[in-house]
Amino acid sequence: MFEEEVRRALDYVARGVSVRIVGGPGSGKSTVLQSIAAGLEKAGFTVYSLSGSRLLNETPFAGIGALGLEGRGQENGPLGVANLLAEQLAQRGARVIVVDDIDELDRESAAVIDMVQGRTQRPLVVTMDDPPLYSGGSVFMPARWPETTIRLCPLHYDQVNKLLAQTLGSPPDVDLTAAVLMKSGGNPRLAVRIAQSAELSKQVVLHDGQWSMSGHTLWNEYIQSTVQALLHGLSADEWKGLHTLSAVGARPLGSLMQIVEAGILDRLEVRGLVALSEDSSGAMWVSVSPHIVIDHFRDPQVRSSLRVLADRMSREIDSHDRPITSSSPELLAELIRDLRSEARGGTAATRHFQEQLRELEESQFSVWESEKTMSNAAAFLKFYWGGPIDPSRIEQVFSETEAVGADSGDHFFFAMTRALWAIVSGGDSSIAMDILQAIGQAHPDWKAEAQAFALYLEASFDRMPVNLDETLDRLRSRHPESGVLPVIRGILELYRFDAQAALRALDSADGFDLAAGMEPFVRGLALHIAGRGEEAVIFSLSQRAAARRRLDQFGFVASSYVAVLAMTQQGLSKEADCVMTGVFALGRPGFLVSFLHDAMLRIAGLRTLAGNGKNAASLGIQARKNVADIGPLPGTGKAVYELVTRKYADPSDFDEKAADLLEQQLDRGYITEAVYASLFMLSLYPGHKILETTQQLLQENGVSTHAQFLAIAGAIRDRDHQRLKILLDQYEADSDLPAITRLLEGVVKGHLLKRHRGLAKTFHQIISTFEDRFPPEGAQLTLDTGGHSQGLTSREREIAILAGSQRTPEIAALLGISPRTVENHISRALAKTGTATRQSLYEHARNSQTDGG
Repeated sequence: MFEEEVRRALDYVARGVSVRIVGGPGSGKSTVLQSIAAGLEKAGFTVYSLSGSRLLNETPFAGIGALGLEGRGQENGPLGVANLLAEQLAQRGARVIVVDDIDELDRESAAVIDMVQGRTQRPLVVTMDDPPLYSGGSVFMPARWPETTIRLCPLHYDQVNKLLAQTLGSPPDVDLTAAVLMKSGGNPRLAVRIAQSAELSKQVVLHDGQWSMSGHTLWNEYIQSTVQALLHGLSADEWKGLHTLSAVGARPLGSLMQIVEAGILDRLEVRGLVALSEDSSGAMWVSVSPHIVIDHFRDPQVRSSLRVLADRMSREIDSHDRPITSSSPELLAELIRDLRSEARGGTAATRHFQEQLRELEESQFSVWESEKTMSNAAAFLKFYWGGPIDPSRIEQVFSETEAVGADSGDHFFFAMTRALWAIVSGGDSSIAMDILQAIGQAHPDWKAEAQAFALYLEASFDRMPVNLDETLDRLRSRHPESGVLPVIRGILELYRFDAQAALRALDSADGFDLAAGMEPFVRGLALHIAGRGEEAVIFSLSQRAAARRRLDQFGFVASSYVAVLAMTQQGLSKEADCVMTGVFALGRPGFLVSFLHDAMLRIAGLRTLAGNGKNAASLGIQARKNVADIGPLPGTGKAVYELVTRKYADPSDFDEKAADLLEQQLDRGYITEAVYASLFMLSLYPGHKILETTQQLLQENGVSTHAQFLAIAGAIRDRDHQRLKILLDQYEADSDLPAITRLLEGVVKGHLLKRHRGLAKTFHQIISTFEDRFPPEGAQLTLDTGGHSQGLTSREREIAILAGSQRTPEIAALLGISPRTVENHISRALAKTGTATRQSLYEHARNSQTDGG
C-alpha cells in the first residue's frame, strides 16, 4: 500500500537523514513506520523503538520506558536518562531511533530523544500529525538537520481498490471503490471499516466474483462506533464547528471565519476532521473529512446513539439537526445565508468544482481505458449525464466497450444512455427506439424499464404518448430496486401537471439504484408544482449542496433548476440569480440537463432584459438554438422566450400569438409548461385570449391558488379601476405577488406609450398605494409595445434573412463584404426591430416580407 513511501524512508535513513512521517489519524502512519522498522532491521540496523500515548502523555518517562532502561538515571531527570541512551547509540554499527506518534510523547521522553539525537547524530524516524497549514503554531518536535518529511496523502482510487480487495477477499466493482474512496476520504483505516461494516450489514454483495453495492448508501449501524471514536473528545465548540461545516459543505476559508473560529478549525484539522485544499486561484478551501462524518450527522438516530457526546450537545447545536424536508423558516434562512456566502466567494468555488469534475472524468475514463468492461463504461457514462461531454470519448466508449459477460443492469444503463445520445446528438428517435427494443430483447428482465424509457424519450422530445396510463400500468418490473419505472412515471406525471401522482409514484419505489440521480429532481419539482414552495426551496437547495459535495453536476444543475423556479415564485429573485450564476460558470453541462441549463439561461435573460431593456445583451441568446420550440417543463422550450422578447405595435398581436403557443403546448400534452407559460404571459399582458385560456387551464386541473391574480388581471383587462382598487386593497400576499407586480408595472407603461394619460394616471395612483404595501424588487419585465419598429434597409433585411441559417463569415463571403460590416448591419437591425437574437431577427424579417413589409 505504501511501498514507495517506505522505500524513500529507508533510502534517507541509509544516508543518515532523519525522517518525519506526517499524516492524519488513520492515515497509515503507524503501518508505514512498522514497515520502515522491519526494513531497517533487515538491512542490519539496530532499531530503538518507542511510541507516544494520549493516555500516558502526562506520565514522566512513559515513552522511554519501552527501551528497557529500567528506570536507570531517572533520579537525575531527563539528562541522566539521556546519558545512558547516548552511550548505547554511540556504539559501533548502524543504529536508528523510531518514535510512533511523537506528538503524544511525554515531555521528559521527548527531551531525552532530542538530546540523544543531537549528541549522536543518529537518524530519527518519527510519525506525527499533519500540522495546520493556516496557523502560526509549530509542532512539538524541533527542526534538525539533515531531515526530510514524507507526507502520507489520502489513498488514491487504485489504492482503495487494492485495499478493498484485500479486506473483502475479492475485488470490488468501480462503484463500490468510488463510494468507499469518497466516504473514507482516502483514510485506509476508515476504508477498511466501511468495507467491513458494509459486508456485515449486507450493503455489498458478491456477484460473479466482484463485490458491489446492494443499495445507494454505505452508512449503517456498525460504522457508527467508528465515527464516534473519530469524534470522541471534541469540545462543545469543536462539535458545533464540525456540525456547522457538515451542514454548509466545502467553503473558502475566508468565508468560514465568520461562523467558525480559526482556532476551532485548527484543532479540527489536527484531529483529521477537516481537510484544507488550495484551488487554482490560491484560495484555501475547508471541508469535513472524511465524508462519512457528514453521513453521521444526517443519521436520524445520531442523537439517541451518541451517548459519549450527548452531554455536550447544546440546544443551539441540536436545533441545526433538522430533516432537509422541513419547512422551518430558520432552516430556509440558513440555506439562503449559505447561498449568499457562496456568491460572495466569487468564482473560486466554481473553479474548484470544475477542476474536481475534470479530474473525476479523467480518472473514470482511465479506469475504462484500462479495462473496457460494461461496468466501467456505465460508471463513466453516468458522469456524462451531467458533466461536460467529450463527443469523441463517448463515441469511443459506445463502440469499444466489451458486452460479453456484462451485468444486465450495467448493460441496460449503457443502452439507455446510448439511446438518449442518439436523440441529443442527431435528433434521430428511430435509432433510439431500436436500441431500447434491442436491449429489451437481449435482457428480458429489463424489458419493462426499456419500454418505460422509450415512453420518456417520446414524451420529452416529441409529445405525450397516447394511452399513457394503460401502457405504464401494463409494465411489470423485475428490478424494482432500480427505481426506473417510478421515476419515469413521476416525471411523466409532472409533464401533465399531476404533482401528487408523481410523489405517489416515487413513494411506491423499492429503491433508486439506477435512478438515484433523477429521484431528487423529480421530488423537488413535484413539491414545487404541488404548491409547497418553501419546502421545494429547502429541498432543492439542500440537494444542490449535496450534489456539489458529491461532484454530481447532473444533480447540481437539476436541483438548481428546481430551486430557481421555486425561489422565483417565492419572491427570492436575487437568490435565484446566485443559483443560476453558479450553474452558468461551470459551462454547458451533460446532455440530459442541457435543456434545464437552456431554461435557466432564458430565465436569466428575461431578468437581464427587465433591468436593461430589449437592446441589452441577454443571457438568453446563449441558449442553444437547435432545440424544440416547445418543451415539457417550464422554460425548456424556446418559443416562450422568443415570443416575449419581440416588439409589438399592438398588444393584441401578442395575445393572439400567446394563445396559439398555449394551444400547441396543450396539443403536445405539456400541461405543466402550458400552465406556467400562461401565468407568465398573463403577467405581461392580460389579453382576452390569454386570460380565458389560463382560467380554463387552471379550472380543468383543479387549481384554485391563483384566484387573486386572475381577478386582478380581469379588472385590468376590463379597465375597471374601481374593482382593481378594491382587489388590490384586499390582496393578501401569496406566490403570485411577483407576477402581479410585473403586471401592474406593465399596465402603467402600456397606457403611457399609447398616450392614454388619464388612464395611466388613475392606474398609477391605485398601484402606488399597492406598492407602498409591497415594494417591488428592482425593474420588472414588461411587454414591449413601443409602437411600430423602424423599417429595415434592403441590405439589413437581406442580411437578417441570411442570419437565420448562416454564420457571419459565410454571409460576408457570400455578399463580398467584411465580417465586421455584417455584424454592424445585424446590430442595427436588432436595435430597430427590438429582437434579441439572430433567429428572432430572421423570423421578424421573414414575417415582414410575408406581410408585405
